[in-house]
Amino acid sequence: MTMRFDGKRYRDCRFCQGRGCLYCEAEANAEYKRQFPDGPKPIATFKTPEELEAARHVIGREAIEKAFGPGGGGIGEIVANIAKYKEQNS
Repeated sequence: MTMRFDGKRYRDCRFCQGRGCLYCEAEANAEYKRQFPDGPKPIATFKTPEELEAARHVIGREAIEKAFGPGGGGIGEIVANIAKYKEQNS
């Protein structure tokens, strides 16, 4: 898989189809703004010591190893862990 934009070429450019042209950067920026109109936002934030302890269970080393180990659910499992944490602490 190639990078979406490597600073010179935007792989989904409608003008050059990723070969590299003067419009690649503008096309990459426009697509980013379309997908993220309010800019980047964190998946989760943890502020207090208690929240930081919970973060270890949600996105800590053990959670990452489990999610990406044999039988794990990958990034979907991490996102589900975060959603469960948010639901329990809302």
